[in-house]
Amino acid sequence: MTSETKHLVAEIISIGDELTTGQRLDTNSQWVSQRLGELGVTTHYHTTVADDLAANLQVFRTAVERADIVIATGGLGPTADDLTREVLADVSGSPLELREEVLEQIRSLFARRAREMPERNRVQAQFPKIAKVIANPHGTAPGVDIVISRKDGPGAARVFALPGVPAEMEEMWSLSVAP
Repeated sequence: MTSETKHLVAEIISIGDELTTGQRLDTNSQWVSQRLGELGVTTHYHTTVADDLAANLQVFRTAVERADIVIATGGLGPTADDLTREVLADVSGSPLELREEVLEQIRSLFARRAREMPERNRVQAQFPKIAKVIANPHGTAPGVDIVISRKDGPGAARVFALPGVPAEMEEMWSLSVAP
């Protein structure tokens, strides 16, 4: 624990209808909370939200106002109900842009698996303009690293959005988020 991280407050957001309906157990929040604790960051909130645009906007806006670090898992896939990128663009006020280098990495992953990339996966290469990409070595859903200014007070929250697949999320955490 460092004096720099000692006072930080975190919120973990788990995204997906499969979580809010009870079809799946949210083990990601537990794992992330433990890792944050190891870094000396206190988790004050665990929020679970369905694949609903209005609900996601409300949850992320609230989290940015009350936490220094927000870790989100889920909602980064290629389907219409994967809303995290769109929500982060809206909440940050930074429009989505296609990152060609990320699109090539996704195409490459499909090619290594001897498959053609479905057109719907292009959305996974879109990021808010001010965001950094968190590489996903084994999946098609790169993560998002973005700083979002608070509307209701001073400062900003650092938001990390990671895929909901535990193995991918854990590796991305170790390689990019924790450091």
